[in-house]
Amino acid sequence: MKRIINNWYNISVYISVAIFLIVAFFVTDSLQKVLLLLAAVLFLHFFEEFGWPGGFPYLGMKVMMGSDETDSTKWNCNNLNSMFGNWLAGTLIYILPAFLLNIKFMTLGAILLSVAELIMHLITFNVKEKTLYNPGAITAIFGLTPIACYYFLNIYDASLYMWYDYVLAVLWFAIIFWFCYRSPLYWNLGKKEGYPLSEQSAYGFDKPEE
Repeated sequence: MKRIINNWYNISVYISVAIFLIVAFFVTDSLQKVLLLLAAVLFLHFFEEFGWPGGFPYLGMKVMMGSDETDSTKWNCNNLNSMFGNWLAGTLIYILPAFLLNIKFMTLGAILLSVAELIMHLITFNVKEKTLYNPGAITAIFGLTPIACYYFLNIYDASLYMWYDYVLAVLWFAIIFWFCYRSPLYWNLGKKEGYPLSEQSAYGFDKPEE
């Protein structure tokens, strides 16, 4: 089991391919296609962040957590809570709504994540780090964003939504983000031994000098 967990980002690629194949051969509804394609790209996104080139944990510690700690063994982050947070968030935000299309705020929540990913990877991380690339940027900008744009241009109909759908979408997104990435369960999983980040996962090409 530890071997599977410590390779969760590699397994994410196979999950992504499986979702792509399911969409290609079995899905006909346009909205369901969009949501599942977003899920497929998100699992590739995990690989870009943690597999190759990797380095998102270090970036996250600096930008999102405001920490200057460079020793990955001292971070409250490992493969166990990374897999837990990312896989669960992807399932709840993208895959679950694909099978509950009548719950409109869930669809909005999925699109909200795509917009958030674009803002974080195109603007926030690059501005903070003074870079042109950050781990996850390619799949966010050239994967999630075009699919979200397609949704707005071809599927989105404002008349189908009430004002509270937007409020619920933000709340849904916020609750999932907290539970998957900031809850006591997430932090406790990060303390478990036996699930260390590899140097590639932790730093990518941005390993600090010792």
